[in-house]
Amino acid sequence: MRTTPTWTWWTEDDDQVLVMRMPHPVGTVVGQRTVREYGHTVRVELKVRHSDSPVRPAARGAMVMSTLRTALHRPVGGRELVVFANGIPRPAVRMLDGSHQVISAEAHEYPDGPHRAADPVRAGIPDDGRIPRYYRAKTRLLDLLQELGQGAPLPPERELSAQFGIARMTLRQAIGELVVEGKVRRRQGSGTYVAPPKLVQSLGIATGESGTEEAGEVRRLVTAEHLAADADLAHDLDIDPGDPVVHIERLTIADEEPMLLESSYLSAKRFPDLIEAFDPEKSLLDCLRDRYFTVPTRTDEQVETVLASPREARLLATAPAAPMLLLHRVSHDAEGNPVERVRALFRGDRFTFAVRSGTVD
Repeated sequence: MRTTPTWTWWTEDDDQVLVMRMPHPVGTVVGQRTVREYGHTVRVELKVRHSDSPVRPAARGAMVMSTLRTALHRPVGGRELVVFANGIPRPAVRMLDGSHQVISAEAHEYPDGPHRAADPVRAGIPDDGRIPRYYRAKTRLLDLLQELGQGAPLPPERELSAQFGIARMTLRQAIGELVVEGKVRRRQGSGTYVAPPKLVQSLGIATGESGTEEAGEVRRLVTAEHLAADADLAHDLDIDPGDPVVHIERLTIADEEPMLLESSYLSAKRFPDLIEAFDPEKSLLDCLRDRYFTVPTRTDEQVETVLASPREARLLATAPAAPMLLLHRVSHDAEGNPVERVRALFRGDRFTFAVRSGTVD
C-alpha cells in the first residue's frame, strides 16, 4: 500500500526563517503562497496547481518535493503553524535535529495524582498522545520553578538541555513561552529568573480604578492635554463631536517596574480646570468626588488581547509587539450620565483579571 509522504517544517537563522518541505504529485507545482502571523499562530496558505510541463506515463502517481523558505517578522518560538493547501488544512510535523519533534503515547507517562483545576486538562496532552518536545520540557520547567521559588535563577541552558535530553533550541522555545506567560523573567547579561506572582486587576466594580493597591505602587504622569472629541469619543461621553476633552495618560509602576499605561478621557465642559486641580500621583476618582461631586456608580468594561505598539512597549519597558491585555471602560454616574472613558493597557506577563459577582434576587 502506498503511503503519502509527510509535510514537514523547521526553522533556521535564529528561529526567524520558516522552512517547509512539501511533497506533491508529479505534474503539479506549488504556486501562490501567503504567510500571515497572528499572535500565537503562523498561518501558511498555498496554491498547488497543475504545471504546463507534460508528464511521462511512467512518472504518473510519483511524488516530488518542494521547499519553501520565508522570513517571519519575529521568531517562531512556541507559536502554532497552521497550513492550508488549496483551502484544505494539511498537517505538518515540526522537525528538529533530523527527527520528528513528537513522542508516542506509549512513551509518555501521565502525571500521577488527581487533576488540578488550574492546570490544562490531561496536562495539555492531545488525545493522540503526540507531545511536542518543547511542551514536555515546559512542563518539567514548571515543576522546577516551584522547587526554586520566586526570584531564584534558572540553571544555565547547557545544564538544563543536558538534564532534559533536548536541544538548546527546544529548551529556548519552552523558556520563551514561560517568558510570554510571565512565569520567568530574562535579565540582559544576567540570566533567567523565576517571576513573582501576577498582580490581580478586579473587574465589575463601579467605583474601582485600573491598577492595584499593592504597596510601593506609584503613578507617573505621561500626558495631560485637551483634545477635540472625535465621533466615537463624543458618543461614549454624550457630547458633540469637536467638543473639548481632557486626556490624562499615566504610567503605573510597581517595584520599580512599569505595569500599566492608562488613558482617561473626560468632558472638559463638565470638569473644568481638571488638569490644574488633579494630582496625577493620586486617585482620579477621589478628585472627581471631592472637587466635582461626581461618583461613578456603573461601568461597562471590555477586555481584549492586543500587541504593544513601539511607543507603548518603550513606556512599559517590554518587548515590541508583546502580548497585552487591553481594558476599555466607560463609567456612568447615578443618573446614567457618562463620566469617563478609559483605555488601560496591562502587561500580559504581569497581570491577571478577576471578576466577582453576587446572586440576583
